[in-house]
Amino acid sequence: MCRAYCFTIVDSGSSVIIIVVVKEVLLITIALFLAMLLFRFVRAILLGRRISREQSCRPGHLDDPELAKLLESGKGQGGKVSEILREIERSAQSGSAPLRATRHCAAGHLAITEMKRPKLAVGFYLRALREDPTCVPAMDRLQEILLAQKRHRRFERTCWEVLGRLEDDDVGSDMWVKCWSGLASIYSASPRLVRRADAIRKLLYSVDGGGDLDRDQDSDEEKPAEISRVVP
Repeated sequence: MCRAYCFTIVDSGSSVIIIVVVKEVLLITIALFLAMLLFRFVRAILLGRRISREQSCRPGHLDDPELAKLLESGKGQGGKVSEILREIERSAQSGSAPLRATRHCAAGHLAITEMKRPKLAVGFYLRALREDPTCVPAMDRLQEILLAQKRHRRFERTCWEVLGRLEDDDVGSDMWVKCWSGLASIYSASPRLVRRADAIRKLLYSVDGGGDLDRDQDSDEEKPAEISRVVP
């Protein structure tokens, strides 16, 4: 009888302890989740403010009065920004490829600076690159946002996609250099991929004209081999 009574007391106490522990774990989990959301929100605000201070994040809008007007009307409008974004995207359905890319960039600018939605902005900048793979401002903003979010693999994939669409005449262009430089910065951060980063730097050095190809016994025919050591 005494043993049964003691067992009941111990069992009841264990249940209480288990319940208390579970509650504490749930509270800690909720607190961590809220802290993560707060961190992402603050990061989006800071990123939006930094981009809004850079005039280059609105490529070509000064040459497009209609687009400039839409961008100005989107400042501090809160819920109306979504309507302005839809209007910008509708205007991006026509015109030349560079013009459509510029308008997608403008939409991305509003998404990050006014709506504080980096993921939405990334989508607009990717659209800009699909329209025009030489749109450097879109790549600039993508690099800034994706690396701030630690989405290195997504940025790496974007660089390779853009390089695959560039023409032979684009070798040495701003976008070509930016893509290879971005890949080099990613690979140099990994001990396993340092050789790829070194190969890219050699390629950039030779194409840029800063190095003596004869000194290194390199030639135009050897450049594809150099690139083959980089391609995953």
